[in-house]
Amino acid sequence: MGTLKNRIYVVGAIGTDCYLAWDDESGDAMLIDPGAYEPAVERTIEENGLVLKYIVLTHGHYDHKDGIQEFKEEYPDAIFAASAGEKGLLDPLSPELELAEGDTLELGDLSFQVIETPGHTPGGLSFYVDAWDKELIGEDYSGTLFSGDTLFHASIGRTDLNGGDFNTLISSIREKLFKLPDDTIVLPGHLDATTIGYEKRYNPFI
Repeated sequence: MGTLKNRIYVVGAIGTDCYLAWDDESGDAMLIDPGAYEPAVERTIEENGLVLKYIVLTHGHYDHKDGIQEFKEEYPDAIFAASAGEKGLLDPLSPELELAEGDTLELGDLSFQVIETPGHTPGGLSFYVDAWDKELIGEDYSGTLFSGDTLFHASIGRTDLNGGDFNTLISSIREKLFKLPDDTIVLPGHLDATTIGYEKRYNPFI
């Protein structure tokens, strides 16, 4: 079992949570939702001797994707991965790896499960790994979910934008994310972390 490390960077004009996640044993890393170029990401990679294997998107809105080209220029070997369902939002970007339900992304001994969570956008994705950063987050959890703009602390993603659908989003949360253990820490696309158990009990939209 690998050791998960996370760093959170709030980027762009509307404060998107961009995540760098890596396996501390192998140094394999992935960058999630680079909504703007952030030099601190490169510093973290260099200081920890990491190899950026993937640049992945939970969905294709500008505030989650606008740093991709600059990071690809700096790390040309990193594979850009996203859902095929987001092609309408990604133009002119083109994923080198199209992700779907049941796929996994491997960082050393860590395996990140790809979960299709449409509703905020047609091809929205979440990523789950049964590990957590014990240094960054002192409490014990069963795993970490990167939920993008599907599930927030006491809230959910917007569905009034093009391609959004409220009923689909609620179904994604209830039928997919709420099947995860209650003590899963949720790292969303904006604002503060939460847990699956908290959202089951207190989220007013569910």
